[in-house]
Amino acid sequence: MEKRFLRKTLGMFLMVCLMGGLFQVLAVPSAHAANTVLKQSNFEDGTTQGWTGRSTAETVTATTEAARSGSYGLKVSDRSQSWHGVTLDITANVEFGKTYVLSGWIKLPEGSGDNRVYMSMQRGAGTDTFYEQIAYDTASANRWVEIKTEYKLREPADQLSIYFEIPGLETQPFYLDDFVMEKKPDQDPIVIEEGIPSLKAVFGDQFLFGAAFENFELLQEADRKLLAKHFNSVTPGNVLKWDTLQRQEGVFDFTGADAAVQFAVDNGQQVRGHTLVWHNQTPDWVFRDASGNLVSKDVLFQRMENHIKTVVGRYKDHIYAWDVANEVIDAGQPDGLRRSLWYQIAGEEYIEKAFIYAHEADPDAVLFINDYNTHEPAKSQALYNLIQRLQAKGIPIHGVGHQTHMNIDYPSMSEIENSIVKFAALGLKTEITELDIDVYSNSSQRYDTLPDNIAQKQTTRYKQLFDIFKKHSALIDNVTVWGKDDGNTWLRKFPVSRNNWPLLFNERLQSKPAYWAIVNAAQPQAPAAPANVKAVAGNTQVALSWDAVQGATGYSVKRATASGGPFTTVASSVTAAVYTDTGLVNGTKYFYTVSAINNVGESPSSAQVSATPQETPLPATGDQVVQYRVGDSNAGDNQLKPHLRIANRGDDAVPLSELTLRYWYTVDGDKTQQFNCDWAQLGCSNLSGSLVKMAEAKPGADYYIEVKFSAAAGSLAAGGNSGDIQLRIHKTDWTNYSEEGDHSFDGTKKSFADWERVTLYRNGTLVWGTEPGM
Repeated sequence: MEKRFLRKTLGMFLMVCLMGGLFQVLAVPSAHAANTVLKQSNFEDGTTQGWTGRSTAETVTATTEAARSGSYGLKVSDRSQSWHGVTLDITANVEFGKTYVLSGWIKLPEGSGDNRVYMSMQRGAGTDTFYEQIAYDTASANRWVEIKTEYKLREPADQLSIYFEIPGLETQPFYLDDFVMEKKPDQDPIVIEEGIPSLKAVFGDQFLFGAAFENFELLQEADRKLLAKHFNSVTPGNVLKWDTLQRQEGVFDFTGADAAVQFAVDNGQQVRGHTLVWHNQTPDWVFRDASGNLVSKDVLFQRMENHIKTVVGRYKDHIYAWDVANEVIDAGQPDGLRRSLWYQIAGEEYIEKAFIYAHEADPDAVLFINDYNTHEPAKSQALYNLIQRLQAKGIPIHGVGHQTHMNIDYPSMSEIENSIVKFAALGLKTEITELDIDVYSNSSQRYDTLPDNIAQKQTTRYKQLFDIFKKHSALIDNVTVWGKDDGNTWLRKFPVSRNNWPLLFNERLQSKPAYWAIVNAAQPQAPAAPANVKAVAGNTQVALSWDAVQGATGYSVKRATASGGPFTTVASSVTAAVYTDTGLVNGTKYFYTVSAINNVGESPSSAQVSATPQETPLPATGDQVVQYRVGDSNAGDNQLKPHLRIANRGDDAVPLSELTLRYWYTVDGDKTQQFNCDWAQLGCSNLSGSLVKMAEAKPGADYYIEVKFSAAAGSLAAGGNSGDIQLRIHKTDWTNYSEEGDHSFDGTKKSFADWERVTLYRNGTLVWGTEPGM
C-alpha cells in the first residue's frame, strides 16, 4: 500500500496525502538550544519577506489583522483553487542528508469555520516536480495553531519551496505568522549493528525475509548495509509501478527499476515485483482516449498487454514473483470487486487478462493477487470467491499476498492465522507482503515520542505474529516488512502526517525490542506446556488428548491417585497428542498431567485433569443403526466433517421424520458456529441441522449436532439405508477445533461402520448408541 509522490498537476493535490515521500519525516521536535535558525518570518517590516502566492491569483499582504505577535502578519486571500496558497523558496537553505525543523502559526479570519491547513513541500528534480504534504492541523478563527514538523532531505533536489494550503476549501483565506526554519545539529554517522543476528539467517530454513525500499535508500552506505545484511528478498516500493515506468504511452523509463533490481542481484537477493495492475498510481492515459473519454475494452487490453509483457519480460531472469493484481476487492459491491476504471471498462476480465499476460511474459514467475485486510470476513470471502472463479477458468494465479498492515490493537492473531490457513487450502502459495504494526489505533492519536507501554505492546504483537508464521512456515514462502526502518515508513504520511514507529529498526537503523522478540523466539527453546488436556474415562482405561505443541518431538504422561500428586510417569515417549492409559481399576479416580519434550528440554506440566474409569454400559440397540466414517481426519483443523448413514435392520419401513441423529463434540472455545449439509443422498433440503450447547458438559462433549428429517425425506425401507449424509460445521471466525477425545470422533474410521458414539432417537426415545457420560 506504499504510495509515492505522483507527478501531477496542481489540481491533484488532494491525492498527495496517500503518497510516501522523499523527505524522512521525523518526530515532532521540542525546543533545542543548539538548533540554527536559517529563516524567520515575522513580517514586522510590513513586507511579505519573500513569501508569494502559488499562482498569480492570490493576494498576499502583510497586515495588522493577521498579526499573532507584534504588529504584522501575512494574509492570504483571493484563493480560487484548492492548491492556491502561499510559498517560500528555501532551496539555498537545505542540504542533502540534513535535518530541519519547520514551524508556522496559522489562523482563519473571523467568521470562518474550522478547516484543515497543510504545510507542504514542492521539490523540483530535473524536469519533474513533486509535491508532499508534510504536516497539518485544524485551524479556526478563534485561536492560532502551530503547524510544526521535522524532516530530512533524502534525495538531491534542484529546487525546494515550503508552502501552506487548504485543499479542502478552495476559497478560504488564512493568516500566517511567526514562521521559523531551523537546522538541527549534525548527528554522529549512522552505523548499523554488524554483530547482531541476521533476520534472513534466523528464519532462513522457514521462509524468505524481505523488506520494501525506495531507491533513495541506496544513496547512504548504512541503509545499503542494513538491507543487504538482514534481507534475502526485497520489494522496490514504487519504481516498478506504472506511473514510474510508463508515464506516457509507449515511453518507458527503467532507470530506477534497473537500479533497484541490480542492487538485489549484486546482494544475492530475491525480488518481488510490485505491482502490475492497480487502481492507484496508474496514469490516466491508460484509461482514456484523446478526447478524455474512457477507451474500449480492446484498447485497454492492448495497453495492458504491452505494459505487462514489456516490464515482466525485461526482468524475467531477476524477479521471481509479481503482485499482478493489487487491491481489487471491495466487499461492499455485489460481486466483491472494486469499481476502479479497470473494472468500469472491462469488468472482472481485466484481472484474468493481467494474469494471462504476465504468465505469457514469464512462465516461471510466481503470480500473486495482493490485498489488505484479508482477515476481514466479508473481504476474505469476496477474495476467496474471486480466486475460485479464476481457478475454475484455468487462469494462472499462483499465490495470495496478505499485505498484513496491522495496528497496535487490530486485528486479532487468530484472524491472521485463520486467513493464512483458509487461502492456503485453495492450493495457492502464501506470502506476507507488506507487514508493519502501526502504533496507533485511530487517526486522531499522535505521540511526540513512542510511549514505553505502546512499544512493549508492539513487541508482544510482533512476537505473537511470528509465532503464527513459524507455526505455518510450511505454508508461507516469504515474510516482507513494508520498510526496513521507522524513518522510511509510509505510515508517517498515511492516513495522516504524524510520528510512527511500525517496524523492526529505528530511524538510526538500530534494532528495536520487537526485533529481539522475534529473533529470540526463533532460537531453539524448550516447548510450552500442553494446553486443552482432556481425560475421557472408559472401561478400565482413560483416554487422554491435548493440543499439539509447536516444537515438541514427544510428550510425557504422568499419573497420580490423589489431586496434586505425587505423580508417576506412565509414558515418556508419546509422539502423538493422544494417549490411552489402560489396565486401570474401575471406580478409582485418576489424575494426570502432560509435558512436552524436545532436544532442548522439557516443558512445565500441563494443568491437572482427572477421570474415573467405569464399566461401559451397553449401547442402546434397536432395528435402526448409525454408521459413521470420518470426512476429515485432521483433528486439529477448523472444521468438523462427520459422514453418517442410518441403516434399517428391521422388518418394517421407518419414516425418516420420526428419527433424530446426534453427533457429540467439544467446541474448544465457545464461538458462533455454522452448520452445513455438504451432500446427502436423500437431499440436503430434506433435513435440518442445529448446533446445541449442552446444559452440562460431559467427557468428550459440550455440544452436539442434531439432525432431523422432514416428511419429504421419505422412509427407510426394511433392510435399506439412508445413503450418505455429509455434514460440516465450522466457527464463523474459522478458529480451530480439537477433536481428539471428542465423544463421536474417530479419525481411524475411513469407511462406514456401525458406531455407537453417534446416537439415534425415534420419536424422542434413544434407539441406538451411547450418550456421553452414560
